[in-house]
Amino acid sequence: MLKPELTAACAFFLIVALLIASVPAPLSAASIRKTVTAMEDGRYMIKLRVTASDASIYALKLGDPKAAIVDVYAPKGWCIVTDGEDFLARTSGNPIKPSKTVEFILHSTSADVSYSWTAFGKVKQLGTPGSV
Repeated sequence: MLKPELTAACAFFLIVALLIASVPAPLSAASIRKTVTAMEDGRYMIKLRVTASDASIYALKLGDPKAAIVDVYAPKGWCIVTDGEDFLARTSGNPIKPSKTVEFILHSTSADVSYSWTAFGKVKQLGTPGSV
């Protein structure tokens, strides 16, 4: 038979664990809006407007399954690298602050692109990945 103090302590910790588990985790660290504009050379300019939700964003990773990215333009204070299929943007001193927006410009060979994206803080991933 359990002692009454142990039963009360177990009940207390169970209630605390349930309360912690019921707190919703942030679903998304950012919102991204995409606009596509045809260019004269047959390619497309894609503007991604990234708005941070609750935490500052220091890095953004995009996945392009069509490997259609041909050129990238970084906002001031950001560095971008791409191999056509993956896109990684990073900053150390100019993050996207909560409720603020930064625009990234891509040139693509396809107008109907769909990107998967992940936002990162200084060290770890923020929220859950999304798609645009």
